[in-house]
Amino acid sequence: MSNIAVVTGASKGIGAATAVTFAKSGYDVVLNYKSDTKSAQNVAKQIESYGQKAVLAQADVFTEDGIKLLFDKIKNNCTKIDVFVNNAGIPEEPSFGDYNFSNINRSLNNNFVASVLCTQEAAKLIEYGSILFTSSIYGLQFGGNPNLALYSAGKSAIISFAQTISEKLAPKIRCNVVAPGSTKTPAWDKVNPEYAQKSLSMTLQKEWVEPQEIADAFVFLAETPHITGQTIVIDSGWQKKIRENSPARH
Repeated sequence: MSNIAVVTGASKGIGAATAVTFAKSGYDVVLNYKSDTKSAQNVAKQIESYGQKAVLAQADVFTEDGIKLLFDKIKNNCTKIDVFVNNAGIPEEPSFGDYNFSNINRSLNNNFVASVLCTQEAAKLIEYGSILFTSSIYGLQFGGNPNLALYSAGKSAIISFAQTISEKLAPKIRCNVVAPGSTKTPAWDKVNPEYAQKSLSMTLQKEWVEPQEIADAFVFLAETPHITGQTIVIDSGWQKKIRENSPARH
């Protein structure tokens, strides 16, 4: 029987690449998505082309009802799961000065709290396996983006939570994080080209990270039995460039 991976936010970008890469590695995949059914179906076809089962699970994991719906779908189709990838997140927030309880809670929910609640449910279904998280370079120490302060805070919290919960869930469940840099996903198609180019200029390699690189890291973490509580950074040298240009170095 194949191992089973669940990937949230899997209809496009990093999530889609991750779902397909787990299929290439012999996993059946539960493919969660919020609304883009056509894209999710295309990902499912790719999974099936590798001889693996794809289960479509439409659910908004940013809500408690959506999380319940996702896990009901999982339980109805799987007796257990081996890997759960907390990938869904939204890098959007109000400008500083416009914060209020509602929009702060919404941002932190979408980029942290939802993953915590999914992790809580996933841990009940994993006997031996991995829970994985997508963070961001903005979640790294001194890496926060001042224009995305709440998003940065949420992604930083993801790293801290994964490190902490890895101790609680050990030795049966391992928890690890991938922190991508500027990754060529559809979200960048909506970004001002000048801003996108500026983002690339802040790396050593002056190149986009590809979603496939993040997906490969997730599979590596899932299949390497003695890595837990760790964060892998894939950023084209962004951290190094930032440190070299910091005032403390001049």
